[in-house]
Amino acid sequence: MWRGVSLVNCLVAVFLAGFLTGSLTGCGIGGGPLVIGVRQGEPGLVTRLPDGRYSGFDIAVATYVARELGYRDDQISYTYDPAQADIVIGPQGPGPTAGPYLVTSTDILVRAGDLSINGAGDLSRKRVCATRASAKPLVARFGTKWRDVFLAQANVPAACAPLLADGRTDAIVADAPVLAGLVAQYPGRFRFSGRPLTAQRYGIATGSVALRDQVDDALRHMFDDGTWKQAVIDYLGVLATRYTAPPALESPSAPEKG
Repeated sequence: MWRGVSLVNCLVAVFLAGFLTGSLTGCGIGGGPLVIGVRQGEPGLVTRLPDGRYSGFDIAVATYVARELGYRDDQISYTYDPAQADIVIGPQGPGPTAGPYLVTSTDILVRAGDLSINGAGDLSRKRVCATRASAKPLVARFGTKWRDVFLAQANVPAACAPLLADGRTDAIVADAPVLAGLVAQYPGRFRFSGRPLTAQRYGIATGSVALRDQVDDALRHMFDDGTWKQAVIDYLGVLATRYTAPPALESPSAPEKG
């Protein structure tokens, strides 16, 4: 069972306790951990460091939001299993979702010296590595025969990088922030090529409208105080000139911008 419901109940209890006693203690402060669902194998967004800590743009967003909800850093933990999470950060899906905290795209990454690929059309006779989800636009365009001959399907985008580096594949198709993470891992080896394939919107699944509104408030603070922009510079590197301003929040509670 998704843990988001327990967090909502905690927040409601904290509000009632504060109303009755005049004292507010956050759900995180003295009230247990916050488990955040994150994506695996997507450098730039989420990277697990050798010491066990996590780093990346998604982690920067998740940490800021958790602190705004009243959690200390030692009360925050991460999981790759969304069923074990209180909130889940990543591609927007069904249910109450805060954000988006990033509007990006699926892009193409090639070797720096390969000038034969300048867009999706050039991949019709090229070897491509991608996850099943990222490969969908190409399979729709070129067909299942192309998929069977030219596509190397990976469970996570990070698995594609060694294949591109040593010439076993000609291109990686994945979300742009992930490709930026691979560029940072292989300095001078890769380059972005061509136009984006599809748009992607990243949000934070919360399990309830009430919690969604609180997370939207946290994101709004992050956008306004410059922390979001600094996280883009720190973790998305080559994409900093693409993401010059945060996206507009979509939930009904977000204030209109005049």
